[in-house]
Amino acid sequence: MGPLHTEKQRAEIEAQLADAVQRGGKVLAGGHRPRGDSFSRGYYFEPTVVVDVPEDARVWTEETFGPLLPIMRVKDLDEAIEKANASEFGLGSSIFTRDMARAQRGIDELEAGYTWVNAVQIAHDELPFGGTKHSGYGKEHGTEVLDYYTEQKSVVVAV
Repeated sequence: MGPLHTEKQRAEIEAQLADAVQRGGKVLAGGHRPRGDSFSRGYYFEPTVVVDVPEDARVWTEETFGPLLPIMRVKDLDEAIEKANASEFGLGSSIFTRDMARAQRGIDELEAGYTWVNAVQIAHDELPFGGTKHSGYGKEHGTEVLDYYTEQKSVVVAV
């Protein structure tokens, strides 16, 4: 995994993690800057997994752009969709399941600009990419981006 883009973004991830831990979250993996000469140039942070984080922690109420993954236990798909849609953000969502009917329900009901099912989060150039709610403005990629960057005009000429 490569570095984050800026020192400010790494500090933001570290602050979000510190907030989660202060509120009772437990780090299962990662949580530090890697050590060694090969990591001295760049803003590296270990891929980090944290659990038992209260719902008012920053990792749930802000967008986390870095290798920090909070995990929340839910009782069923209804609660999972409810919790996900309660966020003011909706950039992307992921579903991992063998049950394609449940995956389709998630696709239909999750308020997110992009949904991956049993796939790694990679944006494909031929598909529009962008969020919903407070996650971004407009779309990138795909032919749909032309609608965002152009103003259509209708013209009628009689001769």
